[in-house]
Amino acid sequence: MSWLNRLKLLSGIVVIVLIVGLLTLLFNQRQNQVASIAAHVDAPRTVVASPYGGLVTDQKRNPGDHVSAGDQLFTVISSNLRDMAALGMKPTSTDGYKVDLELGTITFYATIDGYLESFTAFEGSYVNGSERLAEIVSNKNKTVVATFQLNPSDYGRIEQDGKVAIHLPDGQLVEGRVMSVNIGTDETSKKTVTEVTVASDGLQADDLTLLTRRNTPVNAVMSLRDDGPLAGPTQTLREFLVKIGLR
Repeated sequence: MSWLNRLKLLSGIVVIVLIVGLLTLLFNQRQNQVASIAAHVDAPRTVVASPYGGLVTDQKRNPGDHVSAGDQLFTVISSNLRDMAALGMKPTSTDGYKVDLELGTITFYATIDGYLESFTAFEGSYVNGSERLAEIVSNKNKTVVATFQLNPSDYGRIEQDGKVAIHLPDGQLVEGRVMSVNIGTDETSKKTVTEVTVASDGLQADDLTLLTRRNTPVNAVMSLRDDGPLAGPTQTLREFLVKIGLR
């Protein structure tokens, strides 16, 4: 064999080794990440409910409006309050509403900053006691709830505070971290699923308010613990041996 042919052979071997190495690294990198099968934005909520039934006489806000803590929402006039006042009873006010026994009214106020959802307290409508009249969805402490289908080995590689890439509907990328993990069963497929709550400072940005409203669908890609450059192929081989009964 001539030196030229030997050089060509050696070059071919080197190229093959490099390609295999790169493919192995790429495969391992993909094994270190898992995409959600479903994910949405979640946010804390507070319920606005009337302790007494009555008629909504004054409506200051509409569904979807943004409110600040202390903003007036609506007023309910209740004959029950007048009856209680006549009996000498004195219902107390709270941070969420103020009672006027003389007028027989309850005026409701926002207790947190956010926007109104599930709003039913329209002027002229009658509301029942303890009925949910509105919800205030907070603008703060928003999270992402992501569902994953993981095999046992991948589940074992979830890390507390592990990195999660959140892809918003417009393509923007927000970084997050694993806050909590919960195991459940998908009602449709009856398969075990992993629900991960993701905390992210980026979700709280004012310029992302419309893209991070509660229940907004997003995509989440969670990073798993990196067990080394050969972890992916090794784990795949181990799972294959388990399937064929050799392990």
